[in-house]
Amino acid sequence: MAITLPKLNQQGQSGPGGVEIAGFPQVVHTRSFGHPDVLFIPLINEARAAISLCQRLAADESTREQAAAMSGIQLVSGLLRDPSFALSVRGLQEEHYYYLDLAAGTIRVQTRLYAEVSRRTSMFKVEITGRIPEGIYTVCTIGDFPSTYQFDEDCARHALFFSTVLAEECLRVRVQQERTVHPDLSSHSEWTPEVRLTVDQANKRVPVILKKGPGDHWELLDEQLRPRFGTLSLDAAHHLQLLLTTVSNMVEEATLSRQPGLEGSLSLASAVKDRSKS
Repeated sequence: MAITLPKLNQQGQSGPGGVEIAGFPQVVHTRSFGHPDVLFIPLINEARAAISLCQRLAADESTREQAAAMSGIQLVSGLLRDPSFALSVRGLQEEHYYYLDLAAGTIRVQTRLYAEVSRRTSMFKVEITGRIPEGIYTVCTIGDFPSTYQFDEDCARHALFFSTVLAEECLRVRVQQERTVHPDLSSHSEWTPEVRLTVDQANKRVPVILKKGPGDHWELLDEQLRPRFGTLSLDAAHHLQLLLTTVSNMVEEATLSRQPGLEGSLSLASAVKDRSKS
């Protein structure tokens, strides 16, 4: 059965795509559109049939690799029945790249999304991962202000889901994050202080948030998934408040003096030290 691609003519869907299948030596390249609005659901449909074949052929663990190879060949054959696809070598730079592991039943997509909201246009590089049998997928934005989302297959089947609903949600969250970093003073009374940091943990960088709670309490949260790591001790919270007060005073002095830099101000370290002594 040949794959059927929807016919869309949108600027956001431009750019070819590549489909790599675990264990298959070549990449299936699409000459036309590779955007998820065009390719994601048809590819999921074909992959689900190939995964079912893999499970039927894999009588035990020893035959799983061979079953995955045979089901991969069936999937490639189905793609190549559409003249939009052709075999290509690995290593080409694709704007939209799909990786399928039929034995594990997983898909990983690296793509770019574009959104335009209130005259602001932004581009997001994202990675989509998930298990095809369950139909639940996770989206992680890559770059500044990373964020994580989840969607199910029913959502993805709506027309232009990736270039409208998902892309606009990425932009909405980015705007909120930027406002947190640069809060509007006119809404200061409704703003909850936050400090964003990146810490090294087990050879990877973990973005975290220090969020002001009631009283003198500050909570430590994972920026992407928002689990609560814990609460700062009162001593640590006191030092953090001294740091924020110093930064606020430096910004105020620079603003009032109308000077472009902060030359002439006390250094951050010395200012905190002086305040802690007092």
